[in-house]
Amino acid sequence: MDLGLGWYITLFIASIIGGLVGSLSGGAGMVTMPLLLLSGISPLQALATNKLQACIGSLTSAAHYYQSGLVDLKQSRALIVIAVVCASLGALAVQFVPLEFLAKALPFVMIGLGIYFLLSPKISEQDRAHSISKPYLYGSCALASVYGGFMGVGIGSFILAILVAVAGYGLSKALAHSRWIVFSINLSSTAFFLLGGQVLWILGVMMCIGQMIGASLGARLAIKHGGKIIRPAVIVLCFAISTQLLIKEFF
Repeated sequence: MDLGLGWYITLFIASIIGGLVGSLSGGAGMVTMPLLLLSGISPLQALATNKLQACIGSLTSAAHYYQSGLVDLKQSRALIVIAVVCASLGALAVQFVPLEFLAKALPFVMIGLGIYFLLSPKISEQDRAHSISKPYLYGSCALASVYGGFMGVGIGSFILAILVAVAGYGLSKALAHSRWIVFSINLSSTAFFLLGGQVLWILGVMMCIGQMIGASLGARLAIKHGGKIIRPAVIVLCFAISTQLLIKEFF
C-alpha cells in the first residue's frame, strides 16, 4: 500500500517518539497507533505493523536495561512464559472478537493507573520486602498479557503497575523487568500477525529503525535518572492515554 512520502516521514518520527515514551513508561502505542489508523490503512494492518515496530522497540530498551544490570531474567522467567502463552491467545482473539466494550472501559482503567502512580506512597526505588502472592501475580500477568496481545495500548504501564504493586519491585527494577515481559507479549502477538499476512513491511521496517533510536535514548535517560523521570512519565502517559481514548470513544 502506497501511503505517500509524507505519511512515511510522519510515522518514522512518531516511532522515534514512541520508542522514547515506551522505554520510559510503556506507552509507545499511544503515539503510533492513532497515526497508523489516520493514515488510512485497515485496523488489522495498523495493529500488526504497530506490533512489529513495538516488538523491536521493547527489545531495544530491554537489552539496555539488561546490560545495565537492572534485570535478573531468572526472576521473570515464569512471567515471560505466561506472557508468551496468554498474548498468543489475545492475538488470536482480536481477529474474531469485537473491541467495542474493551475500548470504552480502557480509559477508566488508565485513569485508575495514573491515580495509583500519582498518589501511592509505596512507589520508590527500593524493593518492598513482603511475601509475594504468586497466584495473584501470575493471574494479573496472564490477564494483562491477553490484553497485550488483544489490543496492547498502555500494556507497558499495566505490567509496570503489576510489578510495583503486586511483586513489590522498586520503580527502576520494575521498569527494566517490564520491558522483557512486554517484549515477550509483542513477540508472541507479532508472530500471529505475521502468519496472517497483515504487516506492511516497508513501513514496518522504517518504524522499527525509529523505535530503536527512541528506545535507546529513553532507556539511557531512565537508567541515569531512575524514578525521578520514570514516575512522572508514567503519570503523564496514563492521563494522556485516558484523555485520548475518552475523546475517541465518547465524544
